[in-house]
Amino acid sequence: MIKLVGIDHTAFLEKKPHMLLGICFQLARLIATNKIDLKDCPELFRLLKDGEEIADLLKLPPEEILVRWINYHLRKAGQDQRQVSNLGKDL
Repeated sequence: MIKLVGIDHTAFLEKKPHMLLGICFQLARLIATNKIDLKDCPELFRLLKDGEEIADLLKLPPEEILVRWINYHLRKAGQDQRQVSNLGKDL
């Protein structure tokens, strides 16, 4: 879902960059998380934390699965100090 608080057609007509970037960011996040599914990506089992089972991972929202995927790849690249906790300011 995209939230358009304080944004109407004039933001587009007046080409207000900060408002247009906000919409673009929300669209990009929606597209990136919309298709995350364990049925299509069975290798996501690698994102399980200690004591978790696949059923636990299936209950998570797509944004949380994407955050785990990013952190998994950061660790694999040797970036143990760098971790992402959200898809907003951390990125």
